[in-house]
Amino acid sequence: MTSTKTPCWIRSVLESDHSQNEKEGKLEEEEQQHVPTYFIRALLDSQGKKGSQDEPNTEPRAKNLLSDPLSIALISVTGTLAVMGLYWRYFRRIRNAEHLTPSVLRYRKTLVGKVTSVGDADGFRLFHTPGIPFLRSWFYVPPTKPSQLRNETLSIRLAGADAPEAAHFGKEAQPFSKEAHDELKRLVLGKTCWVQASHVDQYKRLVGTPYVFEPPYIFGRTNVSLHLVKNGLATVYRSAGASYGRASFWSKTMSKATDGLGRLERAERNAKRKKLGMWSLGNKLETPEAYKRRTRSET
Repeated sequence: MTSTKTPCWIRSVLESDHSQNEKEGKLEEEEQQHVPTYFIRALLDSQGKKGSQDEPNTEPRAKNLLSDPLSIALISVTGTLAVMGLYWRYFRRIRNAEHLTPSVLRYRKTLVGKVTSVGDADGFRLFHTPGIPFLRSWFYVPPTKPSQLRNETLSIRLAGADAPEAAHFGKEAQPFSKEAHDELKRLVLGKTCWVQASHVDQYKRLVGTPYVFEPPYIFGRTNVSLHLVKNGLATVYRSAGASYGRASFWSKTMSKATDGLGRLERAERNAKRKKLGMWSLGNKLETPEAYKRRTRSET
């Protein structure tokens, strides 16, 4: 067997290439080992700042805000004033007519309370019970003494309804005055009543439209003024300072009504046509407005 020998010149070329590769590898290792440390730190810092910009950390600010006494004082005062303002406008109990200022009526569009007594056929007294439904009767209990009730209740005048006058000051009672008074007592006495406030008249009575719930409760609230007019136990009040409450949703939509006068007038026409209540008297009927005008002229 013959062995071939590598020529000398080829061996010299291969050895020179191998030595050159070894030198280049050593140079790369030396360069990596001699990279300045400050360059690595700068690179890591720049990456850290970029991450903090992408995800801002607001926790230190919140901690500083809550640890600052002035900030805590401002937050406390602002919260206290807000709670007091809400209570004064919407949850404060209105004791009597002296507290029914125009600013109060601007925010208190509806007053809720318990009816404690019924005076004549178109007025009653209301013990105001503001607050959360189903709980306000626990927080506000009407007093039992008549002297306390007078100073702790509101005198309510039915808006838009004029009931027959009862006997007083030596004047005879109108027909159907007792029936109207009994019906008003049946509707409201001892019950929770919602009064849509209008204004306070010269006798310090709150003129408003009262609403109550009646069984079976599925038909919504009953408009007390409208109920009396509908049954012929009151006429529509048309004297100076008259108020008729808010228009219903359908009245606003169908007839563009701005108040409840249209509903009251339709109810009056129907009661007159059916001869209900006082309208059964026919030509002998003297309306409450005509009765008061006659009795004033006689005095």
